[in-house]
Amino acid sequence: MVEQERFVVITSINRPSEAIYEFARWSGWHVIVVGDRKTPEGWQCDGVTYLGIDQQYDEFPELASAIPENTYTRKMLGYLYAMQRGATTIFETDDDNIPYRDAAATIGTLLSAADRASGERIKSDAGWVNIYANFGAPRCWPRGFPIEYINQDKPSGQEGFDRKPWGVMQFLADADPDVDAIYRIVSGEPVYFSRQKMFFLEEGTFCPFNSQATLWLSEAFPLMFFPLGVSDRVTDILRGYLALACLWKHERTVAYSSPIVYQKRNKHDLLRDFQQEIPIYQNADAWSRRLKGLGGTNAAECFRMALATLCSDGSISSENIHLYEQFLLSASVRRRKTIVKRCV
Repeated sequence: MVEQERFVVITSINRPSEAIYEFARWSGWHVIVVGDRKTPEGWQCDGVTYLGIDQQYDEFPELASAIPENTYTRKMLGYLYAMQRGATTIFETDDDNIPYRDAAATIGTLLSAADRASGERIKSDAGWVNIYANFGAPRCWPRGFPIEYINQDKPSGQEGFDRKPWGVMQFLADADPDVDAIYRIVSGEPVYFSRQKMFFLEEGTFCPFNSQATLWLSEAFPLMFFPLGVSDRVTDILRGYLALACLWKHERTVAYSSPIVYQKRNKHDLLRDFQQEIPIYQNADAWSRRLKGLGGTNAAECFRMALATLCSDGSISSENIHLYEQFLLSASVRRRKTIVKRCV
C-alpha cells in the first residue's frame, strides 16, 4: 500500500482558534496554517506548521508577489507547501470550522475504502441541485447556488446512473453552514443536516462546493487553483465550478457528505458579503453552461481551458493563465517534510 501523506490546510488572520487546536490533535495529519499580513505576530500552536507572510515570499516568490495580501487566495500557498512535501490528500478548512470528535476517523474510513463510487447519484433536468435539500434542509441553499433555482423541486437520489468515483469530497457544516448573504439576511436560522448520508453529482448537474471542509485526492490537486481578481466570496465557489467540470471530463465527480464540522462563524458584514457575491447571483448559471464540454487530456490542461473560457468573456483576467502555470510549476517541486510536535 502507498504511504498516505495527509495534510490539513487552514488560513487564518486570527490567533489560534478552537478549531485549529482541535485539528492539531489529529493523529497522522500534518497541519498547515497560512497566515497573512493581518495575522498577529508571534503566531504559534503546538502540532501546527505556520506559514507566515515572510516565509510565503521566500518559498513562492513569484506567486506570493502576485497574490494580493489579506485575501483568501493566499491559502493556495498552503496547498503548494503541502504538495511539495509529498501530500497525497489535502483537507482544507477554515479557522472557524470546528471538527467533531469523529471527524478524522470518518475521513480515514473514506480514504481506506476500496470503492469510491458507491452511493446515490443526483441528477437535475434544470442542471442544478440544491444539495442541502437532500440533507434535510429544503429552505436553505449553499453559497453559489443560483437564486433563480431556489424554489425548484428536490431531485431524489438514485443508484447507478454512472459510476464515476469521487475525486473531491465536500463535507457540509452544521450550525452556521456555508450559505449566501441573502439567506443570512432573510433567515439566518441555524441548520443541522442529516447524518450518514452521501450523494454524488451526476455529470451535467452542478452544485457549488466551497473550501471550508473539503477533501482533495492527489489526482485533483491541479484543480485547487483560486481564480484571482474576484472577491473572497466568489473565488472558491468559482474554482468549484471549474473543478467540477474538469472532474467530469476525466471520469471523476464531487461527492457531498454529512457534516464532520460545525461552524462558529467569524464576524462578517453581511451587506459587504452580499455586494461581494453579486457576480455569483448574476453569472452562476451562465458560467455552468459555458463550462460544459471542456476538452483537455489531463486535469491541468482541462483547468487551463476552463480558465481561458472565463477569460474570454471577461469574467476573470488573463493574468490567471500565467499564474496557473506558476501554480503547476510550484506544485511539481519536491521538498523534505518538516515534522512538528503534536499536541498531547
